[in-house]
Amino acid sequence: MAAKTQKAVKRTRILVVDDHPLVRFALSQMLNNTKDLVCCGEADGVGTARAAVTKLLPDVVLLDLSLGDGDGFELIAEWKRLAPGMKVLVVSRHDEAVYAERSIRMGADGFVTKEESPDEVLSGIRLVLTGRRYVSEKIAGVVMRRLTESAHGEGRQGVESLSNRELQVFRMLGEGRNNKEIAEQLSLSPKTVETYRENLKRKLGLPDSVSLIRHAANWSDRD
Repeated sequence: MAAKTQKAVKRTRILVVDDHPLVRFALSQMLNNTKDLVCCGEADGVGTARAAVTKLLPDVVLLDLSLGDGDGFELIAEWKRLAPGMKVLVVSRHDEAVYAERSIRMGADGFVTKEESPDEVLSGIRLVLTGRRYVSEKIAGVVMRRLTESAHGEGRQGVESLSNRELQVFRMLGEGRNNKEIAEQLSLSPKTVETYRENLKRKLGLPDSVSLIRHAANWSDRD
């Protein structure tokens, strides 16, 4: 008697977006070693990610926030508007307490740090596929509190008070970028970047540019 042919399991298609080749390789290998998930493609920046989503129509995007040609925040909002059924799980090295709430507010379905185990990333993917949001247990309460505060218009302090664009500039200053480099990456004029720097000094209560860069570098190192 002939053996019954096993029905192939439909695997959830995942797009990996990260500007580090080694990270993309590790995530794609992790996905392809499961029975229910598969990496359907990779992208290394904002432009390639947009093209990949349009071409591949993935079920889930694993998205890094810091990309070589832009920022992942803009992609979250854009994709949630154009493809609301597609899940977006942010996988980032950035400070979870600051970036998770921002990501969720922009429309992301979850946030996981790169320090988490592969099993935790897989659990996050499978959870968002059920329609629920994923953040780690250690900061779930913090994220919910900040989302509630944001909805009620309550004030913030320090780095949390920065807009998404201000946070981008602040992070890049901490990475050692100058005004020209920041302007080129964010498609801004150097004069606009200088305006952001002045806003950062005012919001963070810093007296001069040296203090701003030192504070940004310290925050980036901690991040």
